Amino acid sequence: MLKTKLFDTHAHYDDKAYGKDSAGLIKRILDENVAGFIQIGCRLKEIPRTLEIASTHANVYAAIGIHPHYVNDFAKLPHDYLAQLEVFAASSEKVKAIGEMGLDYHYDGYNRENQIKAFREQLRLAEKLGLPAIIHSREADEDALAILEEFRKNFKGGDFKVVVHCYSGGLEMSRRLLEMGIMLSFTGVLTFKNAKNAVEVCRETPLDMLMLETDCPYMAPEPFRGKVCDSSMAWYTAEKIAEIKGISAAEVVTACNDNARKFFAIDF
Repeated sequence: MLKTKLFDTHAHYDDKAYGKDSAGLIKRILDENVAGFIQIGCRLKEIPRTLEIASTHANVYAAIGIHPHYVNDFAKLPHDYLAQLEVFAASSEKVKAIGEMGLDYHYDGYNRENQIKAFREQLRLAEKLGLPAIIHSREADEDALAILEEFRKNFKGGDFKVVVHCYSGGLEMSRRLLEMGIMLSFTGVLTFKNAKNAVEVCRETPLDMLMLETDCPYMAPEPFRGKVCDSSMAWYTAEKIAEIKGISAAEVVTACNDNARKFFAIDF
């Protein structure tokens, strides 16, 4: 195993998969081979817990937003949700991004119009606050690209920082995203035997446009597929990227750590 500690750019340690208290697990992985992580808050009621987790450790940070699953029914979303997100962002210096936000057309019953509206609104909030945007896109490539291209064209907020997390799109989409300066992040899915598309995209993606993530507790890599994931397992994704690119895993971790530092404006 590698000695250099890695940074996980996308984690959900408030998930019920970890039971009532994930503190012991977090302490263990930070003591061993994880430099830190971004804790993601996906809906308003989860954000206080997200900020609590981030405040507990020096190298743990937060991203806050509304996942597309929670905007399908706007009646359940407070009319002032953007203002609430802004208040949360101002309440802690640990908030380093807005998201995850985006589009997800995978499950029956999704509301395309509402998802697009919330996606655009949260992108504008990220621009207003000068924070990076973390994008979730699943089976919505063309709509996601159109919105991001529109946002990029009209962007006036300084540094343009956007990442599509847990990348699952096609090769053509990845090329168009990279042309816009949008970064890609890979999970343990990259290690799956049927991940030929992800491997092809990873091979074409420059190392300075990649970040490591787990999306834990989901997407555990081989040989842990189907089990509860944690940030330490991102080592296996790093080793797969190294194999794809013909470099050492240490080079992958070092580069991805540097990319995370620049993208989130953090130090660890």
